[in-house]
Amino acid sequence: MRIRGLRLTLTALGADELEQIRWDPDDEDARELFLRRLRADPDARGFWVWTATLGDGTEIGNGGFGGRPTENRRLTVGYAVHEEHRGRGYATELLELLSEWGLARPEIDVVRATIRPDNAPSLRVAEKAGFTRTGELLQDDEHGELLVFERRADERDEP
Repeated sequence: MRIRGLRLTLTALGADELEQIRWDPDDEDARELFLRRLRADPDARGFWVWTATLGDGTEIGNGGFGGRPTENRRLTVGYAVHEEHRGRGYATELLELLSEWGLARPEIDVVRATIRPDNAPSLRVAEKAGFTRTGELLQDDEHGELLVFERRADERDEP
């Protein structure tokens, strides 16, 4: 499964592919979780990890969701761009492509991003990608306080 953007191609990964991509060592526990979930439900490809590459095949980062939507009809998205590729707008394109893919699905009404208040680059990416801050704050054991941003299916066609 692939999504093509202006500069990036996103490829949904299964467990075997996920084991092969470059991954931030600080997030290895997340990769292990994603691997377990993908092995348990291989048909969930697309609802976990996507790798982002340039036209020449250079991997610039990855992103994805926290699994299939439940009765809340919502996906939570995350994204990361390798350090040497930051500052070029790739994170914004990655987030736009992922959120459009999610919101195009009939079972999804909302794509949500949770971001630390001190992560200024990620806050800018969410805003540029059409996400709106909800005013909600979440407390996460690993990341501390998180701001909640959303993009809704009923807003996707607005300018």
